[in-house]
Amino acid sequence: MAVRRRLPRRPSDNATVAAVEKDSAPATNAPLQEAPPTGRTPDGTAFAVPKTRDMLQSLFNPLTPKTTFDVITLAMLSTHLLAVLALPLAARRVVLIAAFAFWRLCYNGGLGWILNWQSNRHGLVALFKRNGWLDPHRGGRIYGWLKGELEAKMGADYKFESVPIEFNVWLLYRQLVDLILLNDFAAYFFLCSCYLGSASDPEPWHTFLRTAGGVTLLAFNLWVKIDAHRVVRDYAWYWGDFFFLVEQSLTFDGVFEMAPHPMYSIGYAGYYGGSLITGSYTIFYASLAAHMLQFLFLSFVENPHIEKTYERPPLAVQVIKRSRGRRLSATFADVDGCALGAPAAAAAGTATAYAGGGASKASIRERPTTLWHPDLIVFKNFDIFRASDMLILLLLLYSVGIPLGLMWATRYMRLVLLYSIAQCVGWILFRTLVLGILLRKQSTSQLITRWYIKHGGNSEEAFSSWRAVYNTATIMTYGSFGLVALATYHWGSADFSNIVLFHTLGLLLIALHVWSSRSVYETLGDFGWFYGDFFARDPSMLSLAPPDMKLYYTGIYRYLNNPDKVIGQAAFYGLALISRSWTVFALALLLQVCNFLFSAHVETPHMEKVYGAQIRRDSGIVRTVKKAVNKGVGQMVFVDDVVDDAVGATRAASIHAGAHGGSSVASLLASTTKPVKDIILETRGLLSTTTARLAERALPTELASVGDADTYSLKLLPGAAWRAAGGTAADKSARSVYYLGESIRVAWQAPVSHSRRDWIGIYPVTANFSNQITTTSSKGCYVYIHPDSNLLAEMVVGDSVFAGAAKGTARAKDGSTRRKGAESAEVLQGEALFSSAALPFRVGTYEMRLHHGGTHAVLVQSKPFEITTCDSSDIVRVLGCSSEAAPSAGPALAEAAVQPACSGGGIGCGLNDAEDADALSQALLIIANKAFAVTDSRAAARVDGAGPGQPVSEASGDNVAVQTDVIEPLLSVHDPFSVDEVLDEKQARRFGYAIKEYFGVEFSPDVLVHAAKHSATVHDVTRRIVEARVALAAYSSSNIKP
Repeated sequence: MAVRRRLPRRPSDNATVAAVEKDSAPATNAPLQEAPPTGRTPDGTAFAVPKTRDMLQSLFNPLTPKTTFDVITLAMLSTHLLAVLALPLAARRVVLIAAFAFWRLCYNGGLGWILNWQSNRHGLVALFKRNGWLDPHRGGRIYGWLKGELEAKMGADYKFESVPIEFNVWLLYRQLVDLILLNDFAAYFFLCSCYLGSASDPEPWHTFLRTAGGVTLLAFNLWVKIDAHRVVRDYAWYWGDFFFLVEQSLTFDGVFEMAPHPMYSIGYAGYYGGSLITGSYTIFYASLAAHMLQFLFLSFVENPHIEKTYERPPLAVQVIKRSRGRRLSATFADVDGCALGAPAAAAAGTATAYAGGGASKASIRERPTTLWHPDLIVFKNFDIFRASDMLILLLLLYSVGIPLGLMWATRYMRLVLLYSIAQCVGWILFRTLVLGILLRKQSTSQLITRWYIKHGGNSEEAFSSWRAVYNTATIMTYGSFGLVALATYHWGSADFSNIVLFHTLGLLLIALHVWSSRSVYETLGDFGWFYGDFFARDPSMLSLAPPDMKLYYTGIYRYLNNPDKVIGQAAFYGLALISRSWTVFALALLLQVCNFLFSAHVETPHMEKVYGAQIRRDSGIVRTVKKAVNKGVGQMVFVDDVVDDAVGATRAASIHAGAHGGSSVASLLASTTKPVKDIILETRGLLSTTTARLAERALPTELASVGDADTYSLKLLPGAAWRAAGGTAADKSARSVYYLGESIRVAWQAPVSHSRRDWIGIYPVTANFSNQITTTSSKGCYVYIHPDSNLLAEMVVGDSVFAGAAKGTARAKDGSTRRKGAESAEVLQGEALFSSAALPFRVGTYEMRLHHGGTHAVLVQSKPFEITTCDSSDIVRVLGCSSEAAPSAGPALAEAAVQPACSGGGIGCGLNDAEDADALSQALLIIANKAFAVTDSRAAARVDGAGPGQPVSEASGDNVAVQTDVIEPLLSVHDPFSVDEVLDEKQARRFGYAIKEYFGVEFSPDVLVHAAKHSATVHDVTRRIVEARVALAAYSSSNIKP
């Protein structure tokens, strides 16, 4: 697939180097300095990072004092040696396989869960804070023991009390990592020793080659680990950036230029070296399973953390940061307004608000159709109702499906085989030779573009037609290869172990091909994938062209100049292995040779002409090998040419700042495991009833410790529907109605001694059959009513579950006391806010349940309430323009939302969609803000005397409250509805569902995600809605006469 390069904006100059993860994007390495690096905790505390000692030296050096952790680790290691010495061979193998599986699951499952918990909730640090184990006033003996253990492991520059708790928790986590990783290695090493000599090679030279290859892989694995540790050091080796960041610069050279995530990819080459040395299929499949678990660990634990820490912070973090920046700017504007005068300042603010989206005011008709309907990329974005997609499906059916049917029905194997081979050769030559000639002519004389202009078209149509032709050729090449593989598939009486091995290796090659292709596409984008720079050399010429037509070697191109030329045909060799066919192998070799010729005679000349000196000569792998040879020989055998004429270089690429090629592994594995998640969820549903019945038996014991349980209460505060109805006491039905996306407030009452982990969840009224215990998940729709500092230790930016606070104390009403005439109990009163992620975003009838102390034991339920929608003509009046006289929440809760101004006449004045799209845009802006709202909660000191009744007493807990704002990010209808052209799937589903419910037009979430990549605005979506409503209105049931 040749020079399909994506050339968007250059890497950001504002990126700060905060810390390092194992395989992050390249930075600059500063020479080692005497001064220790500076660490920074999530709350901004800076500290000097003490130097850590080498684990192997402190553990195995007999002269080094041993801590309790060291003794436990050595004792566990000795159990493996004891098993080898004491057990017979058969039992030894079983025990060691079980031990290896156990330690591998402890690594990928146990450590992965802990790291994911720490990354998302600061969970491990919060656990130590909550229990006070590292607090000298609360820790007691545990504190003294942990302090002694850590001080014994560290050097003279370490002071237990002078470093933050995050660093000490990380040191303790290191001990657990050492225990698991060393035992994992020991179990695998002794397991391999049990299978030495089990292979039966027919010739001695087979044994020699197998052993030599295994030793080579082991040596390579050792070099990878040593070189990786040289780069990342102990900090990233032990996942230090999950706990704190270090302000230092590192150079990701050496092994990090050879492969993405080398510590998880080529860093496990030793597994396959052990498999070769032993010659055992058992070792090979155990190694393969362990390696796959490591990729799962990378995909679901490390990659998400890398992305949000170094590349792209969560959308909520970006929205809150921008909102705070706007507030700061507004503060300075108020100061300037005193000098300029109020009218001038207001005018300046209005101009600023709309300046960012002024360039996007073009109608949706002036934008390319691909903004809403993305192209077919192989079978990605397939649409059964699109003519071109249907024709490709029919072409596949005629050329592949019918021959297969004839082969199985008539057994004309030879005829079908000849036909499939001829067809495969034809598509290979068409894709490389014919299309190569056309691309070369396009590069030299713009042949295709000139043809379309001559016949009434333009460059957009030329590029669009080329994309369809190229994608068809790619699909048919894959299909014809599959047909040949099926026609030649035959194993006869081959040994079963060989069949399994060849199929496994073939599937691995196919997986490598899929990963490579996805990485290439994610790096290049549509423009580069379809050779867009053959059709446009200026960003303004094509709609898909990136704004910066320059080369950046990032993503998978950091390691290979042309991944397609090197590993882009791996799947075809995999088919050859699976089918055990020399014919398929010959066709794969033909395609590889044709791709080499295509690259040499089409891509390289074009790149040299267009990009010149921007092209590099050596790939990352080649540079690493050259450096290793030069270092080993001691002189400059190879010259490191960073920039050259690029005789052999063929391809480059760029991606948005901070992205890297390894992300496609995560998306691939995530999509693969989705069915497994669905099965788990269904199983939970089947077991929920049984679990609930068992839990109900424990309820009396659970709730017996709750004092004044009858003083708990919940009361829903009225919303926009009640205010729109007039806000009078007579409108009782409107008090329990809320509009989709609207924040919901609830007033709560609880005893002063209530658990600070009490929480409220929202559930459909039919979700739980028991009133005493909740049996279904809240799916994130919950809020803690009165969190304390221990609970707030788990709070991260953008959390919506800590939006509850106490307002004051009062005396419970007489009806809630247990004995008539007894003094009323003192209770806490407060409010909780459900917004953004804590808000159910589906129309329906719901109820709230107040639970005790982090359990699912129900203390009190609210009355049922309804989430519904209003007519689109009433959105601005009801949700946007009404003077929202919300009940006072005190200083602990404040909903600060930016509401757009209501245009004159508005939608409520009988809107005609085709005539007043601007008014519809205002309504859609309000709905978009409801869908994309972000909760900004932060801890604050309590203000005494706030709220009704008496001030909150010290008996209720620490003097900490939560200040909560609801941020609605969009200011103008001309604002893109994404952050940096990114819209996550959850937000897209919410936005699409809101459009469907409020405006009656359904958009697929994939369409909205794709449009966001092209900076689509609220106004663009409005135009699309208008077109859809006009097109569908004539065929609606209300307009059809009987």
